[in-house]
Amino acid sequence: MTMFKRSECNVDAQRTPVKARRRGCLPERYRTAYRAAGQSLTIVVIFSFFFGCAGIKFKTELTPLSTDIPMYGRTPSREFTDSSTFTFPLEMKWEYDASAGFGQAPPIIVGNAMFIGTLQGELHAVNAETGKRIGYFKTFSPVQSSPTVFKNLLVYGTESGKDNLIAYRIDDGEEMWAKDLGGVVASPAVAGEYIIAAGLNGSVYSFDRYGTQQWSFDTEAPVRSSPCVWNGMVFCASTNGRVFGLNAETGTIVWKFTSRNAVYAGLTVSGGMLVAASRDSSVYVLDPETGTVRNQIRLENKIMAAPAVSGTTIYVSSLDGSVNAFRTTDGEKLWQFNAHSVINTTPFVTPAAIFVASLDKHIYALSPADGSVLWKKELPARIKTTPLVWKNSLFIAAEDKTIYCFR
Repeated sequence: MTMFKRSECNVDAQRTPVKARRRGCLPERYRTAYRAAGQSLTIVVIFSFFFGCAGIKFKTELTPLSTDIPMYGRTPSREFTDSSTFTFPLEMKWEYDASAGFGQAPPIIVGNAMFIGTLQGELHAVNAETGKRIGYFKTFSPVQSSPTVFKNLLVYGTESGKDNLIAYRIDDGEEMWAKDLGGVVASPAVAGEYIIAAGLNGSVYSFDRYGTQQWSFDTEAPVRSSPCVWNGMVFCASTNGRVFGLNAETGTIVWKFTSRNAVYAGLTVSGGMLVAASRDSSVYVLDPETGTVRNQIRLENKIMAAPAVSGTTIYVSSLDGSVNAFRTTDGEKLWQFNAHSVINTTPFVTPAAIFVASLDKHIYALSPADGSVLWKKELPARIKTTPLVWKNSLFIAAEDKTIYCFR
């Protein structure tokens, strides 16, 4: 693959189309194509002559496979689980320099293309098998959340800007539509034929692939928690501590639950249970159909990351540097692991290990049975981005602006 030197934007704002300015385009006089390793997917990177910019173009539709991670939490119900197997110790296979830091949300992978946003306001596409850059474009606003792949669209949110929920067409490299949600830090989800997104303006929306709004619901407070979808319902939470169950077709409210503090962590549904973590240091296990509290699990510190659920076990990280495993049925603590610094990321669950990342610069693989350390690796910088597992590979985005791949 030919490597391209990153260009600085100096396009005349009065003469350049809005969508071109937003992506930080510069005219380039060449075009390159290559076939991505490990898949039959042809990826074409365009540097166009007319208002050209570093972009991403796929000749075939990106159809997620069952092994892919097309959105935050892998599925609309946000289950941070994967069936990958590992033999420890793991070895680092590649590293990718994104030249900018990352938010809390992990990358996504479809086919063998990894997509991740940066706090500098860029979206990168990386070959997940080799770590080679596929392409990138500028958004000019921090990308805190995970993007979502929906048919031929890459849907992503930015923290600010007039247009902050954008659908980028990856078959021709053009923007299809954009919406103003007051800023987006919650990761959008795909549910059937619709995209569910939430904004800092306090509302949750349903859009079809063409950007037509189906409905909106006002939570009356900014939404930083990523909504989830299950069994014909959308679940969302806001910084006023309220959790809502909505009809996925109409957006009408079915039930409402109020915790004692803001909800920043994303929601997840697993095993017929809705799990919500509040800054009141509690994890609430709710009936997803009625909002009734089945169980309340009390921790000793604040929770900023979505819990992960596998079977009848909830894995919760907190700002005191601990990861706790609880039984969903009665809230009994099964084990606790303590890192040497804050953990503000979601544990990622596999049959072999629970992967957690800490600000102590370590990635840990913990035994699902008792929380003992099966393997750990110190990286050059702190880790505040949730780990990602895909096809027996572990991906870590660290504060040194680098993505690391272990196998």
